[in-house]
Amino acid sequence: MDATRFCLLRSFFLPIVFTLAPLIAGCASSVRYTRPEPRQGSEQGHYFIVHGRADDQDYSVSTARLEQIVNSYIGTRYHYGGMSRRGIDCSGFVCRVFSELNHASLPHSSEKLFKLGKSIALAEARPGDLVFFRGRFFGGISHVGICLGNNRFAHATIGAGVIISNLDEEEYAKHFAGVRRVF
Repeated sequence: MDATRFCLLRSFFLPIVFTLAPLIAGCASSVRYTRPEPRQGSEQGHYFIVHGRADDQDYSVSTARLEQIVNSYIGTRYHYGGMSRRGIDCSGFVCRVFSELNHASLPHSSEKLFKLGKSIALAEARPGDLVFFRGRFFGGISHVGICLGNNRFAHATIGAGVIISNLDEEEYAKHFAGVRRVF
């Protein structure tokens, strides 16, 4: 291939690739997560709170405490890869809420969160379960939120930051991928 043709192809495809890359990635973060330091009085840290959990054991979260934590994040602006009140993405929001709720250490990636816990039917979803959505282009898991009950869920969106939405809304119903119970 001659240099002129290569330059033309490069100038045509590179802008397309750089334009589509953020859309394809969704809000699955590329931030690495590490093993946390041990807590005071603990011999060792924990990685995922679900290790060693019996699947038939019933773990429930305090709905009042969950809603209190979620409400404290409402309006926090969206920032890809963010995990603070200055800016947060969807998986970062899930990580922070469950860290505050029960000191859980979860992966900062919607795809990795989708592999945790067990699948639950939407009709059986309860507050604290995670709701997942598929991307628009390739169908992979690209978004996660926290179930609040009555088909409501909290999540971080690019346009509005952290909000509460309804699973019955057309956009969410169309891309809904499932519910997983991690706790």
